[in-house]
Amino acid sequence: MRVLISGASFAGLATAFWMTRLGHAVTVVELAPGLRRGGTPVDIMGETIHILTRMGLLDAVMAKALPPRGFAFKDEDDTTIGGFPAEAGEQDPAQARYEIHRDDLLDILFAAVDGAVDLRFGRSIRQLSEGPAGVTVTFDDGVEETYAMVFGCDGNRSNTRALVFDDAETAAYFMGGYFYLRVVPETGLLPGDTSQLFSVPGKGAMLNGYPDRTDICLAFRADRPIDYDFRDKAAQRDLIHQHFDGLGWKVPAMLAHVDAEGDFYFDQANQIRMQTWSKGRIALVGDAGYCVSPVAGMGGSMALIGAAHLADALARHPGDHVAAFEAYETGLRPFVEEVQERAATTGMSMLFPADDAELAARNRQLREGTIAL
Repeated sequence: MRVLISGASFAGLATAFWMTRLGHAVTVVELAPGLRRGGTPVDIMGETIHILTRMGLLDAVMAKALPPRGFAFKDEDDTTIGGFPAEAGEQDPAQARYEIHRDDLLDILFAAVDGAVDLRFGRSIRQLSEGPAGVTVTFDDGVEETYAMVFGCDGNRSNTRALVFDDAETAAYFMGGYFYLRVVPETGLLPGDTSQLFSVPGKGAMLNGYPDRTDICLAFRADRPIDYDFRDKAAQRDLIHQHFDGLGWKVPAMLAHVDAEGDFYFDQANQIRMQTWSKGRIALVGDAGYCVSPVAGMGGSMALIGAAHLADALARHPGDHVAAFEAYETGLRPFVEEVQERAATTGMSMLFPADDAELAARNRQLREGTIAL
């Protein structure tokens, strides 16, 4: 069958891989002029390792895996409150946890489908209309084509979701905070292969160190969504300064990078919680249907898991997309909801405690060794 995939990131490329494996003719459209590069590294663990093994890609991922990193919680004097040591020694790959730069994983997935799919950059979907023969797709250049199935793999702000699903405008769940992310070629902020986090009530500053770069993350809590222009970078920098000016630890050095020119990411911490992930012949995969938020640390893994579960359901129900989509959602939703709930509660309170009581409780658990990432 002819299938269309919107989005060429992890979810889209993984879905394209499995759809070609099932024998379908795959077209992928991506609004950007090329692969969307940049961003922080991706954790690979649990079921994702098994899926990459099935795909024949685990060796390529392990060849690019980053060295293990320790994680330390710091106070204003840079004293370690508690943390987790870097895992060392031989591990069972099925039980291990790997980290890989986002661009490296993107390149591995792209190489796995390159030449096997019709990949169209700089294109997007304008309209979707389902009929007896399939879904008629109108692209942004006015061209119309018909596909047996359409998969929205186009991220947290999914165009596919907005075009098709009745609850698209209410699907975003605000987790009560905002975060700033930037990758800088600065390695003097902390030792390489280390993560450090400094917290005060309602605010957190985190650094992830690598041999050739450092991830800067600044996050703050908010009782309700803030009205701001997501295109206004100066206003976003001002918001960061309003919340972090005057703080100690390494925050002043981090703020110097906030003021410097260069790309950064600023957004609210949110999840996508849909009533259903499919409608007719159209289904959502990854962040488009069930974003778990960066707090969960599983965005890339969830995209790969979702694509594999979708493919397995279609393989079990050949020619019956209704039964396949139902099986896909029934099988995966409990896990997604578990991850989302854990991120929205224990994840937020561990990484960015909201108040004095949450901060004191987290620090006590760290000192007692009763908390885990």
